[in-house]
Amino acid sequence: EKELTAYHEAGHALVGHVLPDSDPVHKVTIIPRGGTGGVTWFLPPEDRQYTSVVEFKDMLARSLGGRVAEKVKYGDDRITTGAGSDLRKATDIARDMVIEQGMGKGLRDLVFHEDNGGMMFDRMVRDRPYSEETAKDIDAEVQALVREAAKRAEAIVRANEAPLKKLAEALLKEETVEGDGVKKLLADAKFPKEAALY
Repeated sequence: EKELTAYHEAGHALVGHVLPDSDPVHKVTIIPRGGTGGVTWFLPPEDRQYTSVVEFKDMLARSLGGRVAEKVKYGDDRITTGAGSDLRKATDIARDMVIEQGMGKGLRDLVFHEDNGGMMFDRMVRDRPYSEETAKDIDAEVQALVREAAKRAEAIVRANEAPLKKLAEALLKEETVEGDGVKKLLADAKFPKEAALY
């Protein structure tokens, strides 16, 4: 399990490190905390008010980097429940992009705000602010964003199996690697053209 966690966290760090519009890796640890096997932190170099579509897409890809690293290292049917929260996070980001930010592909510049407040009964009887047809379009957009992110993350992990292994091994030895150490260990990592958005 410790090795799996090391590869999982190294996957997040690698994908985030390589992507051009991702925040830099701040720290990676395989010390369990709050129900997770480990954590990878990304910190923006400066405070910012806005997030662009490409930044969101890099965020999505790096959030799936752990699951993809498990898949590449251990095979399709050996991915674990450790990636469950990553999938929820990715889906939430993609839904926010489409529903709240007007960043869908076919639904660009349209916002479908869902009021999640109020009593449970109110939410059950109140209609959604959009049609069943639109709900299907939103689901398709969310699915497309998550699939694109997974594809980009996989292209990066497959192109960088040696640096991934180097970081995973360092994590197994040290348990925590700071940002500068991650940068050094991933110095040879390359950005494959299949992962490019532009």
